[in-house]
Amino acid sequence: MTSLKRHEVFRSDRIRVTEGMIRGVGANRVLEVGAGDYSFDYMKWDNSVSWTRTDFAPPCDVICNLGSERLVLPFDDASFDFVICTEVLEHLLWPQRLLAEAHRVLSANGKILVSIPNIASLSYRAAWMLGRVPSCAASGNLPPELGSTSYSKGDNELVGGHVIDFNLNRILRLLELVRFAPMAIKGSGIIWHRQVLPSWMVPASFASNIIILGLKA
Repeated sequence: MTSLKRHEVFRSDRIRVTEGMIRGVGANRVLEVGAGDYSFDYMKWDNSVSWTRTDFAPPCDVICNLGSERLVLPFDDASFDFVICTEVLEHLLWPQRLLAEAHRVLSANGKILVSIPNIASLSYRAAWMLGRVPSCAASGNLPPELGSTSYSKGDNELVGGHVIDFNLNRILRLLELVRFAPMAIKGSGIIWHRQVLPSWMVPASFASNIIILGLKA
């Protein structure tokens, strides 16, 4: 598998809010999907927690083509109590397939945590008004100078850019479609290369990232 140049992730309120929501779950069997850029596996509560990371390229425990229209995660039904999927769905043409597979591998009353960039955030709205395309808006595999959100495989080849834009309504409807009921909805505040406004000041619908904890229905 070709190594990828990963994006740098700084410790923003997206990370801090996500950590707080993960701590509140307390699951023993965790699947983290798309964990290559920034894995939360350092949050294992004790040695009894089983934490599996899957992604389309290393570093991870299981390599899987998450973008396949016919995706089948290589795990048995009800294998996990908790699925974490942060900043992944916007990269997939068929995110509903990944979420359906997450539903399948979760046990009864299992939980999922997802986060996505919010196309309706205050910072994005300001960019649109100034005639600019926001940095995390869907851009496919355009070159970096045109706002690419893709990964570099070397030799100028790019893969995995953002292909879907989400706002709060769209992500909630998608979760409902695949039978997840939201339990908690939070935002990351406003992030623009740094933390501009903290999470507690900005409603989730206007935040740079939306973070949702859902229950398998």
